[in-house]
Amino acid sequence: MKFCDHCLAPLSHDATHCPECGLPVTSGTDDPLLIAEEERLVNPRLAHANLLRMRGRWEEAMKACADVLRQFPSNVHAHALMGDIYRDQGNLEEAAQWYKLALDLAPDSTVDRRRLEQVQRELELRQQAQNQSIEMEHLQKQTRFLRVFSASVLALAVLVAIGITWAFQSRAARHGAPPPLSITTSRLPVEASTAPVLPVPTTREGAPAQEPAATQPAPDAPAVKSKAETPLRSEDDILADNVKQWLRQHGVQPHLLTVTSDPLASHLLVTFGYGSEMDRDTLHRTAWLSAAALFALQQEVQTVRVRCLVPMTAPGAEKVMVLGFAADIARKAMPPEPVNTPPKDIPAFFQNATYNPSARILP
Repeated sequence: MKFCDHCLAPLSHDATHCPECGLPVTSGTDDPLLIAEEERLVNPRLAHANLLRMRGRWEEAMKACADVLRQFPSNVHAHALMGDIYRDQGNLEEAAQWYKLALDLAPDSTVDRRRLEQVQRELELRQQAQNQSIEMEHLQKQTRFLRVFSASVLALAVLVAIGITWAFQSRAARHGAPPPLSITTSRLPVEASTAPVLPVPTTREGAPAQEPAATQPAPDAPAVKSKAETPLRSEDDILADNVKQWLRQHGVQPHLLTVTSDPLASHLLVTFGYGSEMDRDTLHRTAWLSAAALFALQQEVQTVRVRCLVPMTAPGAEKVMVLGFAADIARKAMPPEPVNTPPKDIPAFFQNATYNPSARILP
């Protein structure tokens, strides 16, 4: 017993047309006339469905194909067209199923096989892209976690350092010690001797003991100066004195000026400071002329690093010197007559200039 492909009415074994709907029986037949009759009935409807697909009216196209498949369930072209419609919508899984059904009906169809292979490759590429996206998202989560963890560790370290510093300063304040200075210079002028003073010995009766008479040198003996009378002076000290003298000639007199040379580098470090508040023009002119003097005195020096110390009142009501400004000045940036450079143009020659926001520098 077989049934009509269009209305499912029972048919006899040798029936060529359905007694109910009158349509030809095409399933399982090799009759070219019946096949041509099916194509005559189906092709215009499939062409209309394909036109709807090309216009993006996918729902109407699917409905037209479904109508064809209800009457001709073995039509290969209707199955392939359903696969095309799903593929245009991006539903590659469903498209692959329809192409497989078309190949089951027509295993020798190279067109449908090629379409199926293309859809399968697109599915593989989509799966690889999804895997890469998942892996990238996982790496981004790990990166965010590491950043948060590093920031937490750094914040904890900063809090511990602040706590240790506060505890140390509190302990020093309780013992009457002055607060530690945040910045110091390499050398500062010594204003008074720090040698300890020994107590004067006394006799048993309480009177101060007489000091032994100093040994008088022989009349013919040459006078010998003590080491205290002839202190040793380094080349940096002599260089600093020359810079001070050159600055005084141009009306610049800082309270403090030291020069430090680095034998491993071709630059000098000059540190100067004022005992009272100063403005930026004075700061810039002192740094500028100090560098010019060092370039004139040391021909091999290519860079001078200048630092300015400014006074600041510490929490213990004591005045300390802190770093208020630092910059580099290159020899190649120095004009032929630096003395005539206007104060407003001097900052343009500074490199890596840094100002301490906590230090008070008058505008």
